[in-house]
Amino acid sequence: MCQMTKQNNPQLSIFRHGYRNKDGDAVLQTKPEGVADILSVYQYITSTKAKDAQDALRAMRLTASKEERGDFKKLNFRFVTFRGIFSSRKASELTLLSPYIVIDIDGLPSTDEARQLVCQMSADRYVETALAFVSPGGLGVKWVVEIPDWLQGQDYKEQYLGLCRHVVLQYGYEPDWGCSDVCRACFLGHDPQCFINLKYLNDETI
Repeated sequence: MCQMTKQNNPQLSIFRHGYRNKDGDAVLQTKPEGVADILSVYQYITSTKAKDAQDALRAMRLTASKEERGDFKKLNFRFVTFRGIFSSRKASELTLLSPYIVIDIDGLPSTDEARQLVCQMSADRYVETALAFVSPGGLGVKWVVEIPDWLQGQDYKEQYLGLCRHVVLQYGYEPDWGCSDVCRACFLGHDPQCFINLKYLNDETI
C-alpha cells in the first residue's frame, strides 16, 4: 500500500541500465537497484559518469532511427522514478510517494534552446522547481517540480496534465502529454549545468 510521508528528504527508486531479453529486445529493468534523493540525482547528472553514453547518443541523431536511439537509451542510461519508491516498476508497486512530478519537453530545435528553457523554468513563479536539466538527447528538458498547492487533492494524471497546461500557457512549448503514468522512467544523462533548488544543497528539504 502506498504511503505519503512528511519526509525530511524524499526518496526515489533508481534503476540500472536495461538489457536485451531472450528475443533480443531492449527492455528496462523492473527491479530498482536502490534509492536516491534529489541531491544524489543532481550529483550523478553533474558528474561525468554518463558523459560517454550521452556523447554517443547525440552522435546518433543523423544516423539512427528513433527506435534505435530509444534502444540505446534503455541499454546505456540509468533512470529514476521521480514519483517515489517502487518495489517493482509498475503503478501497483508504488510503496512510498514523493512530492515530485517530472515533465518532459522534447523536440526542441537545439541544445542552446533547451538550455534557455531550463533557465526559464528554474525561475518559475507558480511552480517550485527541484531539478531542471537538458535531456540526454540534447533536444529536450526534464523539469522536476514539487506538486504545487493549486494541484493538491487531484489524482496523479490530473496533476500531470495540469502542469503540462501550465507549460503551454507559460512557456509556449508542447510537453509530452503521454507521460502521465506514475512509474514513468526518467533517464539520467550528463548536464554539468543542471539546476537544483538551493534548499536541497542546504539540507532544507520538505
